[in-house]
Amino acid sequence: MTKNLCTKTLRLLFFLAFPLTLYADEGIIEKDITYTVVKGDYGGIIEGKLGLSWEYIATVNSIKPNSRLEIGQKLKVKFKRIIPMKIDNGIVINIPDRTLYRFSDGKLKDYHFICAGKPTWQTPLGEFTVTIKAKDPTWHVPLSIQKEMEANGQDVLIEVPPGPENPLGEYWLQLSIPGVGLHGTNAPHSIYKFRSHGCMRLRPEVAEFLFKDVVVGAKGKIIYEPVKLFQTPEGRILLEVYRDFYKMRINYNEKIAAKLKELNAADRVDWDKIKEVIKKKDGLVRDVSLEH
Repeated sequence: MTKNLCTKTLRLLFFLAFPLTLYADEGIIEKDITYTVVKGDYGGIIEGKLGLSWEYIATVNSIKPNSRLEIGQKLKVKFKRIIPMKIDNGIVINIPDRTLYRFSDGKLKDYHFICAGKPTWQTPLGEFTVTIKAKDPTWHVPLSIQKEMEANGQDVLIEVPPGPENPLGEYWLQLSIPGVGLHGTNAPHSIYKFRSHGCMRLRPEVAEFLFKDVVVGAKGKIIYEPVKLFQTPEGRILLEVYRDFYKMRINYNEKIAAKLKELNAADRVDWDKIKEVIKKKDGLVRDVSLEH
């Protein structure tokens, strides 16, 4: 088996282990995951596969974050995420949780983790349309990045042809937002982090899947929602909070109070619990209901 075929086989096995389609009609994703460590895995890589911090994954598996991982080792986690907003059809990308959500007929079709723009080079927000798809793209290096290369003492590149050195990977989806796209990457360890120059990187197997499944003309929206609330059918109030990575001066108390008002649940929460969730800002979903 060639190295390239072997890599694609591993990608397929990963998808089979973690089915993409998950319907979350109630507005929250809940999933028990058993992940098997493969060759080349380490904390930063696994974060991008599971959409959870390595610190959390290590803690719930009672291992030290810097522990050496063994091939075949099993890691068990509970994945829980509140959907930030729902649309009838299309894509929603929420920057703080570094997650791309796809909807069809008002239901969640699937979700994927991204690498977003770094705080000093932020991913633009707003509505978009997928305008172009390209396989094996050439990277025409923007002048701004050329200047950054020069300032950092690097060789200044004008363009990078298709191949393993191309930061765009094998698949590119151009968005109507100027200079911004969804694409693969030759740095999969960057997924679920803030490392790009504004574009949104995808794991290679995800980029290939979306390239085949997303049509030119598909609509979407990039949002910035670091605070998410959900009311369960039983009336419990769940809260998920992220850091204000882009320093947009988020007033967490005000945002939470406004969302509680929308849910008519202001009198059913424990503000001491809410303050603790705000303090942590770790993206984990917690119950902040008032106990009687």
